[in-house]
Amino acid sequence: MAKLCKKLLLILLPVAAYFAMFIYFEPYNYFGLKKGGTEDSAIVRVRNFTKDPSDVILVGDSRMAHFDMDEVERLVGEKVGQLAFGGASFNESMDLIEYALETNPDIHTVYVGVSFYTLNESYYKDRMSRIKTIAANPFAYMLNFNYNIEMLNEIKYALTSNPDADTEEIGHWTDSDYYYPDGTPREYRKNLEEYAQTIYSVCENYKQDTRDIERYKTLCEELAEKGITVYTVLPPMDESLRALVVDKLGIGENLEKFINEAANYSTVLNYEYTDDSPFTEYNFYDGFHLDLETGLPLFTQMLFGR
Repeated sequence: MAKLCKKLLLILLPVAAYFAMFIYFEPYNYFGLKKGGTEDSAIVRVRNFTKDPSDVILVGDSRMAHFDMDEVERLVGEKVGQLAFGGASFNESMDLIEYALETNPDIHTVYVGVSFYTLNESYYKDRMSRIKTIAANPFAYMLNFNYNIEMLNEIKYALTSNPDADTEEIGHWTDSDYYYPDGTPREYRKNLEEYAQTIYSVCENYKQDTRDIERYKTLCEELAEKGITVYTVLPPMDESLRALVVDKLGIGENLEKFINEAANYSTVLNYEYTDDSPFTEYNFYDGFHLDLETGLPLFTQMLFGR
């Protein structure tokens, strides 16, 4: 029996060591053990909300995911649950609203990030079941292949001191960003033009997602019956995206229709498709994402300090 225990111990030691290494280097601070660790993950945000629900929530993609939540809570005047995450689809945002209400029926305010990009019918993802499972089960998190790869990358970054491992969206632009090599000025900053080309390629066969828009209308009406305020938020986008993608592909008419209809069942805060935006390219890191220093603080004040 003693020999068997020793053999089991020898087998389990490497496993325990690996799990210990995983917990130390895991990238999303799932266990809440790291000071200043990133929590920009759907898994961790769902887990945090489950443990400590709030009566105000944010959902949406990366343009709603990077706020300074201490500042948001100061402006709102109470705790705010951050459930937005990079790459979230419109249907996943609605899944998160329904999940949050199951967790906390006392929610009274919901901010929903929407965009012409996420209203594209082809931009449909269905990860909520997996997110809830992993958020509730640490072993499912530790045994997930993708998170293990990310953990190993964290080790690589730590060993190499890779400066690009945690790049923040803060712009440091030079003349080469505004001029072609021959000295001709660009219409838009180089990375804005490149970003617009990428978004254009994704939206080239654009078709508005009428099914999920109808679902959103029904959901908002249900929330209104419960006395819940819904803000439909279209975050700012740079003029380059409007000119080189939205107008070029003729998406504007569909977007205006959504905005007008959404105003019938929610409060629309439209910063995306507007002619009087206070934001310039100086405020943007790329066409969709505001610079963390020059743009996002301004948007935070505009959105939550009304």
